[in-house]
Amino acid sequence: MKRSRPAFLFVAMALLYWGCSENGPLVSEFIQGEQVTESLGKKPAPYLSGTMNVNFVGGVVTWDGVVDLDGYGQYGMRFYNISGPPRDYSQANPYEEIWEVYDLGNPTLVYLGGTDAGVVSLANSSFRMNGGVEVATGVFEAWLGRNTHMSGTITWQTLPNGMVIPATAVGPFRVN
Repeated sequence: MKRSRPAFLFVAMALLYWGCSENGPLVSEFIQGEQVTESLGKKPAPYLSGTMNVNFVGGVVTWDGVVDLDGYGQYGMRFYNISGPPRDYSQANPYEEIWEVYDLGNPTLVYLGGTDAGVVSLANSSFRMNGGVEVATGVFEAWLGRNTHMSGTITWQTLPNGMVIPATAVGPFRVN
């Protein structure tokens, strides 16, 4: 009996420690997560959404136009192709781009930016792309590291030489 007292005392102290510790194994993960969120002092940013309307310009900046971000107003939006030329002919053309959301009055002031990868379907003139936010400044800094989703419809134009190229692209823009 005397030999079991130290063991009993050790077990009782261990249970007391783990039961009272905020991050102990006896505390639920939900409660631990709440403590971590409260210690950071801020809630996660909500979705950022809007509508983009860009024009095909070719060259280094392949698309340029505006994005109307819900609750934040209009900004410039541009895309830089980093995947090379499109396939000669295919019903689906994959691509990679760098995208930027910038101040309309000062195009060198970029508020949001990142990379995306997507595909254009020639069968129905639609595009879909996903990526991430790698630059976020000012009122948009809470979205740094978030995922981006863009999709929409492309309208086409026929040049005098008969070549068909994109004209405009319109669709939703979302960061979550």
